Amino acid sequence: MTVICNPIYSSHRSSHSHSLSPSTEKNRVLPAPNQPIAKKMGGDISVLDQNILYICNKMHSLKTKLSPKEFIHAFVISAEPKVSYLRRHWAQPKGINSTMALQEAIKILQSEEPPRGNYPVGGFHSSASVNQDFFTLEEKEAHSTQLVKHMPFLYKTLMGILNPNNMVFPVEPEESPSSKNNNPEGAAREDIPEDIASIAYEDSHQGPEGHHRRLETVVKTICAMVAFSRNRRNNGLQLHNAVRFFSCGISKRVQEYMNYIGLSSSRRTAVSGLKTLAKEQSKKLKSIMAKSSNLLIRPTICIDNIDMEERVHQISIGHRTHTFRGTWGYMHLPDQKLLATLDPSELTISAYHQSLEQVKSMELNPTMFLPTLPEQEHDKKVWKSQIAKVLKEQIAESTNEDLSIPTSPPEIEVISHAAPDLHMLKLMDAFDNSDEGIGQVFESIIQQTGLTGDQFFAQLQPMDGDLATIQNFNCLRNQRAPSSVPEYCINNIVFQLGASHTLWNISSAIFSHHIGDPSNMLDCGAWQHLEALGFAAHKAIQKKDFTLMVNQMERIFEALLCYCLMVKLDLNLGKLGEERLKLPADRWNSTVDEVYDSYCTSRARRDAVEAKNTKLSNTLLLLHDFSTVVEAKRSMKAGDVGRLIPTSGLHPTSVYEEVSPK
Repeated sequence: MTVICNPIYSSHRSSHSHSLSPSTEKNRVLPAPNQPIAKKMGGDISVLDQNILYICNKMHSLKTKLSPKEFIHAFVISAEPKVSYLRRHWAQPKGINSTMALQEAIKILQSEEPPRGNYPVGGFHSSASVNQDFFTLEEKEAHSTQLVKHMPFLYKTLMGILNPNNMVFPVEPEESPSSKNNNPEGAAREDIPEDIASIAYEDSHQGPEGHHRRLETVVKTICAMVAFSRNRRNNGLQLHNAVRFFSCGISKRVQEYMNYIGLSSSRRTAVSGLKTLAKEQSKKLKSIMAKSSNLLIRPTICIDNIDMEERVHQISIGHRTHTFRGTWGYMHLPDQKLLATLDPSELTISAYHQSLEQVKSMELNPTMFLPTLPEQEHDKKVWKSQIAKVLKEQIAESTNEDLSIPTSPPEIEVISHAAPDLHMLKLMDAFDNSDEGIGQVFESIIQQTGLTGDQFFAQLQPMDGDLATIQNFNCLRNQRAPSSVPEYCINNIVFQLGASHTLWNISSAIFSHHIGDPSNMLDCGAWQHLEALGFAAHKAIQKKDFTLMVNQMERIFEALLCYCLMVKLDLNLGKLGEERLKLPADRWNSTVDEVYDSYCTSRARRDAVEAKNTKLSNTLLLLHDFSTVVEAKRSMKAGDVGRLIPTSGLHPTSVYEEVSPK
């Protein structure tokens, strides 16, 4: 409370002083003429103003004069019980309107709380009883719905703040099939599951709908934080985040901060939840493998090596950086719809060995490795789609996409978009970089499946791994041959090369061939393009990050195509990126055709060799080789095995020829 009182004392007499007694008139203090403090009513001073003047005179007559300002200030802040008791009369029967509204809102919010108890009756999720279903999208939406149901006032208030005008987001018109084909990236984003889109690099929801979903996510998160802060047993979102944060390698300090602000449970709770999930997964693996004898084919076991480093900043005795070298893997259950189309008699161990015997007498014809006419036509469409993609992303837009060359090639054989049924294996403290190590890996896998040695080796077991794993496995099998005991000869194991590993290894060989010599400035290898794009050439080929290598190859490929397009469109580098060109469909198609005919055909490469233009010839060869790698990457991302298989540019090396018959 702020009181402003600043009277000015004067010796002037007032014309209305006759209303006071002579003794009072002698000692009274009048205000200055320019600052009257008494309200005149009917020509006389009001009784209230007379009392105020009387009090001011009394304070002025004290030995230690006390101004009204000092009196009010001391009266308000004094801790003397008698003075505080006198202030009791200041209480009002009704408070300030804003305070009343605030108190009413607080009471409403305090009355809104999710029910107590264990889930699904209440909102408590125990880390000792959590299961895999808790992390599904359906459970997450059910928990959010429960929060909104029991905290409607907070939810609607926050939504009203973030969306003050109560905007109604319009529904965008449905795109034509041709426009969807021209935008495969957008179609791919729509196919991303909701629980995966939250950790994807691109937002799966764009436009007004995406904005509304973002507002809902923010509001639901705030509601969960408030519920958790009031009662730590309302921990649905927090337990979900704690397990994910810990699994993704978030630091202890960051997770403690997330727990402090109510976004995550403690790290101890996350570890307890992971142990519970590990026990559940172990039982599920044994149950699956126990039923595998009744299946046509066993689940595929995929394994790969892994290096995890626990870095220590301050090294001391017993406290040093440690690197875990082991093997991780998972089981992939076959799709029942796919199994229904297979012949059971061809999925046995005897049928598998019989097919290998037939390979020995197979006659190989060079024409078997040459592309057919339909494959050549498809390869032409692949080239033009790659050129059109760069043209659309970097330079121009087509005024009629329905009549323009699309940015993605036609589909051939797309696999099902249904989520695969995967079951993770426990990390194995065995490194598959030797025949002894791969033997330890198999012992760990058999132990986790719960089968005996006779049961595991009695049925055909498909497996997936990289090239080094298959070589080590073949070495182990050759050391144990000949043997009639299934546990020793391990002839029931059939390894297949993973698509990603195959792409990485062949891409490494192609990139190493074109990288050039970075120490020679006259060398015009691919390292020059990397440096021009702002990437250090010596970091391009790394065995620990093959994905980065493939991405850099794609960047070089698109940069070269962009330059070829700029040459045909007569554009300089300064105009690139300022404003997109608007090209009609016929100009769009003619530009793509010109670039394809001039730089992407075998005739163009042959003409460059005949003209003895070494730099152009090497650049066109680089475009040809990198195009195959880029198409393999994009076809795998699109799930089109029909586009992936006929990649005639991926030539096998001698090491792949060693394992290719099997």
